[in-house]
Amino acid sequence: MRTALGLARPVTGTIERRPGLRLAYVPQQSALDAIFPISVLDYVLMGLQGLGNVTLVRRGVYLETARRALAEAGATAFERRQLRDLSGGQRQRVLMARALCTDADLVCLDEPTNALDAASEQEILALIERLRTRRGAAVVMVTHLVEDGLERADRALLLDRDHGVALAATSAAMRAAPEFQHIYGRFVGRHGHGA
Repeated sequence: MRTALGLARPVTGTIERRPGLRLAYVPQQSALDAIFPISVLDYVLMGLQGLGNVTLVRRGVYLETARRALAEAGATAFERRQLRDLSGGQRQRVLMARALCTDADLVCLDEPTNALDAASEQEILALIERLRTRRGAAVVMVTHLVEDGLERADRALLLDRDHGVALAATSAAMRAAPEFQHIYGRFVGRHGHGA
């Protein structure tokens, strides 16, 4: 994912992106500095930083955009709070709001449901679905929630270093693949555990 975003060089080959492609990246929460003092609203506004100079007029438009994204993510109540003071689920909503306000063509999510309770997981997955269906964004998501990932994905990529497996397929073909069944069994339940 970092290579696709241009944050790391490919080991071999090249990465080609359409000129003007708008990208958004939602990192793992563990990548955030838990001490850095920044308000939720300012953090979401940082997602708009690359869109041009911030004049007073633009700042007003950006504030409106950021607040709409916070509302869509169910995070309006947090806008004046410090990012570091939020719970894991609240912080993930803010990360999603930042992605929502960029109007990106491609959204890359690095384990967006990691360390969340089951209710928060489902809320974040619903937000991701809205990104894809209502916003028309392509979504690339790294997840360990195998069943949820396969239910929502058009295509899946399984990378398992322990078993030496690299497999790309549609979700249906992935479930049927012998390599997949060897690792996860014939049926996959919640959180990637065989049922």
